[in-house]
Amino acid sequence: MIEIGLKEQLKEIRPNVWELPKTAKRGMRVPARMFLSKKLLADVEEGAIEQVANIAFLPGIYKHSIALPDMHFGYSY
Repeated sequence: MIEIGLKEQLKEIRPNVWELPKTAKRGMRVPARMFLSKKLLADVEEGAIEQVANIAFLPGIYKHSIALPDMHFGYSY
């Protein structure tokens, strides 16, 4: 079975709003939404998308997890 990356599973639901369905990772309670232009999305690391997806696992989360245009992976410089 070929695993599809999270970035490839994103769908643009309206201009500059991307959604990762809750079926992207087993156990996600809600979809993950990212507010990014296509240009910014091209530069987003897979790890940053993974972090937004991981938030969607938290108990009590409502509607969707979100990430804003300054999203990044980790805290290194």
